[in-house]
Amino acid sequence: MLFSLGRLSRSLAATFAAITGSLVLLTGVAGSAAAAETDWSNVGGSARGYSGIYSVIINGATYEVTRGTDNNVWFRYNGGGWNPLGGDQSTRTTSPPRIVEWPAGRAMVLVRGLDGEIWYSQVNSGSANFWSPWVRLPAGANAIGAPLPTVIAGGLFIDAPNQYRQISVMSLYLRNGVVTPVGGWTVSSHAVLSTNARDIEGDSQIAVYGTERYEAVMRSFITGTDHHVWRVTSTANGTVTGETQVDSGAVCESGVGAARQGNQNTVVSPGQPGYTEQQRVLIACIGHDGYVWESLSTDGGLHFGSWTRPAGTPAPSQVTPAVNATANSFTVNVRWDGTRSGAFPDNSLVGKRIN
Repeated sequence: MLFSLGRLSRSLAATFAAITGSLVLLTGVAGSAAAAETDWSNVGGSARGYSGIYSVIINGATYEVTRGTDNNVWFRYNGGGWNPLGGDQSTRTTSPPRIVEWPAGRAMVLVRGLDGEIWYSQVNSGSANFWSPWVRLPAGANAIGAPLPTVIAGGLFIDAPNQYRQISVMSLYLRNGVVTPVGGWTVSSHAVLSTNARDIEGDSQIAVYGTERYEAVMRSFITGTDHHVWRVTSTANGTVTGETQVDSGAVCESGVGAARQGNQNTVVSPGQPGYTEQQRVLIACIGHDGYVWESLSTDGGLHFGSWTRPAGTPAPSQVTPAVNATANSFTVNVRWDGTRSGAFPDNSLVGKRIN
């Protein structure tokens, strides 16, 4: 399999009216890990890629996607061989693909096309050998980075950084079995993207029960123009209710990967099964020293512990870590920077599990 290298995109960064907090450079010796972790291992086999691996587990089966060094989207089903999604040479992107379970029981892959619009493909049966043809969402995204899909209140909410350095937003619902956009793309003014950031596709969004509002909310984690990590909280209808710098004032040189544990297709409230797991949120970025750093929250992303390097071998990368979650664990995947560490070949797909 051929994976080919492309120019790194810029990191999604936001300009806020006020910048507060002290700088904490992510550099130097790491503190103790916040959770039990495996060491880094080659999880991609002989594959070489330009992004981490993004994954979803559906009915016990694992679907994984990555951006290859040929700028194609590649997929793997249940740890088998890698294949180009939709056929050889069929898909081109300069951003990582994203994968989500939506509607329930089906995998959907979303990608920024070379036309700057958002395209999707879905699995039509129980295995990853039956992907539907690529479908373009209504024009107007003007995307310059990867889409960020989030399932909340039965719908799929998509953010995409656009050419005006703002965020294009669209929501999809399933109506009579048909994927249906609600209106067209709108532009959110809650953040303005930096012109000098490096990895614009590398930011993440989760759906979680927010105790500050006592309702299901969406939380976006982004790297601001000050290189701090910021949290933008929205209601289920997309109304932004808060922009806050994440604890500790850490400085990142990439976007932020984020995931929360538990059932990814629903948000449960306090007292319901799975609530504690869903409140566990992991964020990760590339620090000032060029290595992966992480921080863990146990209250739905409101507060985080100290930033630490993951346990084991320091992990160098030039792209945002891909953070994925199961019911009770996280995986962090990176594209290995072999020019800084010979532990793995350059552009290897390297990952670890965090319990």
